[in-house]
Order: sequence, then C-alpha cells, then structure tokens
Amino acid sequence: MTAAPGGVPELGSILLGTRDPGRLLAWYERCFGAVPDGDGFLRLGGVGVLIDPRQDVAPRNPEPGRVLLNLHVPDARATARHLDAAGVSWVAALEYRDDSGAWFGTVADPDGNHVQIIELTPAYWSLRRERLGLGAGGLAAAGVATRLPAQDLDRARRFFAEKLGLEPAESRPGGLRYRCGAGSFAIFESQGEASGEHTQMGWSVADLAAVVAELRERGVRFERFDMPGLDDDGIVEVKGHYPSEGGVGERAVWFYDSEGNLHGIGQAIR
Repeated sequence: MTAAPGGVPELGSILLGTRDPGRLLAWYERCFGAVPDGDGFLRLGGVGVLIDPRQDVAPRNPEPGRVLLNLHVPDARATARHLDAAGVSWVAALEYRDDSGAWFGTVADPDGNHVQIIELTPAYWSLRRERLGLGAGGLAAAGVATRLPAQDLDRARRFFAEKLGLEPAESRPGGLRYRCGAGSFAIFESQGEASGEHTQMGWSVADLAAVVAELRERGVRFERFDMPGLDDDGIVEVKGHYPSEGGVGERAVWFYDSEGNLHGIGQAIR
C-alpha cells in the first residue's frame, strides 16, 4: 500500500449542493441551532458543512443512503423531542440498540439528505472495551471524581453554602462530598496549598449568563484573565469543544473558592 503524500488527509468539511440554500440553511438552524460562520460553514462538531447553491442537482437527493451526516448528541431523547417540535420527517425512529449500547435515529432534511442522530452511552464504551479485548477492570472501568484541598474545611463549607448555594451530600472526618447533576466532588482537609494556576474543577451549565448573575449576587468575584474574546461581564469565548458535547466552542468564566482552588464554569456554543 502506498502512503498518501504527507500522511492520511483530514476531513475538513462537507458540501451539500442544493437548489434552495435558504430553505436548507433555515432547517439546520431551526433543528440544530447551526448558523453559518464567517466563511459560510455550519459548524456541526469539528466538521464544517457548506450549503452550496447549485443547479446541477436534483430538487431532492435520489440516493440519500449513500452519505449520511452523523450528529453525536449528549441526549438523543431530548434532541428527538426538539426535532418533533420542529416538525421534522423521521426516516428511522429513535431507538436504543442493545448490541451497540447507543441511541440511533434518522431524519431527512428538506432536500432528502439523511441526518443520523447518535448518542453513545456508557454501555457503548463498555462494549467497545470488550470488543478491543481490554476487559472490564482497571482504570477504564473506575469511577472518577474531583478532589479539592482545603486548609480550613469549615471555611470551605461556608463558602460553598453561602456563595455557591451548595450543601454537602455527606461528610466524613476531614472530608465533604457534594453531588451536582450527574457528578460529584469532594473537599478534603489538607495542609497543602492549592496552586490556583490552572482550572482545578469545571462546571458545565445551560445558561452561563444566568448562573454568573446569580453567583455575583451571592458575592462571588469572577477573575478577568488576559484572554482574547473577553467581554464586559468577564466571560471569555473559547474555540473548540469535545464533539460529544455537541458544541463548537465554549463561553467560560473562572473564580477562586475560599481555599484558592480555581473553578471554571462553561456553556457550550452550539
């Protein structure tokens, strides 16, 4: 086999030819919140999709099964409810497949192109490990949680209660455990100091502006780091995001807790 010059190329974009670009653009914005960037590309994860006006294509795709747009979403059922409200046409109803550990559903855009919605669940990753012969043990199957040091545990508990509105779900000598959404974190008593030189814990929220406003009212002071894209509220727009989060970037802010741990709060840009 002959190697390609420069190695395997990277898929940079996908072009969808259409006779009615306005209709197609409006559909992708309504269904997935995708709007063209400065170059005209819809940013769906890490790959740009260009809606290209052409007259050498049929009004509808005659063979939509040849190429599908696979969109990975964090919650397929919530996405399906949104698409139903948008009045989409389902080619294949959303279903969970036990053999793959994933949710799949396929809709058709106005030109008849097929768009597949996929959610990879924890079962998918477990089955994948089995397929690769990695087994179920070791760190790949371990639970993970953030640990934050506190020189004064009582002071830390007051900060998290008064400033963040959080109370520990349980405690033990020298430690407090908190549950938030689908995750948890713990604060442990330590004589060591937090460096505060990098983000030690990240929070993901649906409405960053509302959360920032609430925390400011509680007395949380947000840091203003010298970064591009900083707005008047101290919110920074960060490029890039993990594909499974369904975003192309992130709006983020940072604050220190009472023990010097640096926290980041982010909202995906979709």
